[in-house]
Amino acid sequence: MRAAPNLERRDKARLPHVCPITIKEASSGRIQSGRLFNYSDNGFYFESDALMDPGIEVFIGLRDSPFDDRPSDFSYHRTIIMWRKELAEESHFFYGYGAQIAQASPSPVPATKRNQRRHPRRPFNRKVRFAADNLIAEGLAVDISASGAFVKSGKMLRTGQVITMKIPDKTGKEIVVKGKVVWSSTDGFGLQFVA
Repeated sequence: MRAAPNLERRDKARLPHVCPITIKEASSGRIQSGRLFNYSDNGFYFESDALMDPGIEVFIGLRDSPFDDRPSDFSYHRTIIMWRKELAEESHFFYGYGAQIAQASPSPVPATKRNQRRHPRRPFNRKVRFAADNLIAEGLAVDISASGAFVKSGKMLRTGQVITMKIPDKTGKEIVVKGKVVWSSTDGFGLQFVA
């Protein structure tokens, strides 16, 4: 997977998230296609054949947004193109783009669920173990909040399934929690903690 150069001098880590996207230019309404490769709290790196100039506003539409609670949701993110680079001939697309998520403002495009979370997620990046039905497996808790976590795992779990998970704290001691799978994909699953 290709990593975007640090042209923005960003201090937020980018996490891989590969999926097809639609790109709608705010001024012209023209719709293009592309592929998202990674994201952070405040931006995306994607590739497309569309030629767009830095500074323009675009809406990036995708299913299974890393900011949404359920992978079946289709959401749009209002962004500003920060930079563009031409890609090598062997690439599938002509251009790579860095886009920064714009501050919320009145828009005909629905707001993402990212801003509706009661408990903000924070990066976690610790190995966890979980048990679901007859399965015991490991994963990586990428982010966590008081109400849930996103766990990267090669195991596809059932939505609604209740699992038991061991999470290491700062001292290395494991805390046992129960959680309900609220969405699952080939990348991992979203977990809502339950009492």
